[in-house]
Amino acid sequence: MVDIEKAAQQLLSVLEKTVSQNPQDQKAALDFLEQAAVHDFPTFVQCLAIILNTGACQSFVRQAAGIQLKNALSAKDDETRNTCIQRWISLPEATRISIKQHVMGTLGTEPYHPSIAAQCVKAIACAELPTGLWPDVISLLMGNVTSPQSGEMLKQSSLEALGYICQEIDANVLEQQANQILTAIVHGMRKDETSGNVRLAATTALQNSLEFTKTNFSTERERHVIMQVVCETTQSQDIRVKVAALQCLVRIMSLYYQFMEQYMQALFPITVQAIKSDEADVALQVCIFRKFSSY
Repeated sequence: MVDIEKAAQQLLSVLEKTVSQNPQDQKAALDFLEQAAVHDFPTFVQCLAIILNTGACQSFVRQAAGIQLKNALSAKDDETRNTCIQRWISLPEATRISIKQHVMGTLGTEPYHPSIAAQCVKAIACAELPTGLWPDVISLLMGNVTSPQSGEMLKQSSLEALGYICQEIDANVLEQQANQILTAIVHGMRKDETSGNVRLAATTALQNSLEFTKTNFSTERERHVIMQVVCETTQSQDIRVKVAALQCLVRIMSLYYQFMEQYMQALFPITVQAIKSDEADVALQVCIFRKFSSY
């Protein structure tokens, strides 16, 4: 039986060398990682998850472990990605559960941004959700956002994970969980949220989730809630958040124009205010928005 702690310690020393100024040491480290993934994949990904979740490790090592874990589960081309997914699904259930616990436990603990753990959550979720595995990942992320005990970093990284998942996964897979996704997003976007980073992560997640929310937009009460929070977010003093909210309006207008007539009166002063902004990115979004509107 493999000694996971010993293997993790060995992998830790290798990851440290991936940023070495010595090209030979760096190449040797990268070659070792490539061979480790092939030789003993279950041990390799378990060790990466442990290092990612170990706060005592240097931040660049934790980040390197997260990148390696994410890359082991995803790829740009379909054939390689499918191979990665099948290799992951073939792992023993106990191994996958352990890795997911380490990755979820890392959210909110990283001293760098954006969260690499959020990207790992996305990679695992996109591998498992289409096959019916990890059905509670969305509710876990929602709980991280809505719990009064959650700190800023945990809420931000959890919203980033939700946004990443929505951006990549097929809309049909998450259709039944749209309400939970929106609950987390609306909670993060609300105007009494004091963190601009949380509001930005939530607003970005909304952009990525709008295709999942067809049912919500066809229901007047739920549509009103979404539109209210988006309109309120356009008034943020944080330019990043304001631009993201305006981008949401553009996306909403393109997807759900048939429902927008009743909101035009409320949207008009928002666009007038934004077009007068000294911020080029703010004014640009309004120009795009008006292409879809009847102004």
